[in-house]
Amino acid sequence: MASCISESGMNGRGTVKYPSGAAYDGEFKDNEYHGTGTYTFPDGAKYTGDFHNNRLEGEGTFTCPKGLVWTGEFHGKAALGLKLEHNL
Repeated sequence: MASCISESGMNGRGTVKYPSGAAYDGEFKDNEYHGTGTYTFPDGAKYTGDFHNNRLEGEGTFTCPKGLVWTGEFHGKAALGLKLEHNL
């Protein structure tokens, strides 16, 4: 659970782990992912960056399970203009 739980809910920085294998480590505001953090999906994919009201929102990095890394602006389910990082 989040490290800062009060009567108004989770606020501050903390970690939540779900039975599906998903996890979130980062900032909370009023029980929502809000600020900077890392969300790990059940398949091992990972998003690190900005969150706003439980949504991927702002600058971030998405790493797929195969290790490909995408960076750019995320807006909920939309992520136009992402750039694939190449390791040469």
